[in-house]
Amino acid sequence: MEPRQAADSAARRYSSLAEAYIELFGRVEQTDAADQELIAQWAQELRGPVLDAGCGPGQWTHLISGPGRPGTGVDLVPEFLEHAKSSYPDCTFQQADMASLPFPDDSFSGVLAWYSIIHTPPEDLPSILSSLTRVLKPGGDLLVGFFAAEKIQPFEHKVAPAWYWPVAELSDLMANAGFTIVDHSTRDRAGARRHGQIMARLESWRR
Repeated sequence: MEPRQAADSAARRYSSLAEAYIELFGRVEQTDAADQELIAQWAQELRGPVLDAGCGPGQWTHLISGPGRPGTGVDLVPEFLEHAKSSYPDCTFQQADMASLPFPDDSFSGVLAWYSIIHTPPEDLPSILSSLTRVLKPGGDLLVGFFAAEKIQPFEHKVAPAWYWPVAELSDLMANAGFTIVDHSTRDRAGARRHGQIMARLESWRR
């Protein structure tokens, strides 16, 4: 399956389940408290426009935006974007593929990709990272959330096929795309798959 086909397939599945998904996860208050704290603290250090890549219903876009940090969210699911626009009018939302973002080079001081790469086949992830690298300012920050495991392996997610990633291997891919790893960790969550997170900074000399 081509990269765009995989993204479109996952988007169609989320579109069919959008109402239920928004009901369960459409507000920050419905998300994990540790995630809220981490993302809020990360965003506070940013200066300039921020991007939520794969924004879903827009709750994280709203959280990372603030004075001096106008937030933009992109997603492929029309229902998510409709909800986001009506719920968070202080942010900008548009339909876009993470692998071909419609923004000029060096547009953002920070990019959040919170569980938005989980449905990307491993062989397609470099093109996503290349796209994020292009729109991120040199010295800008990237925060990624994902399902962590000891090896790369697919699993049957409730919505669409997804992949586990080891921190080390995902970190290597990010380093190859021009990032320096700033911090990483995993944590177990009751009744849920193991969470992984990586903070990285784009090398200022990458172009």
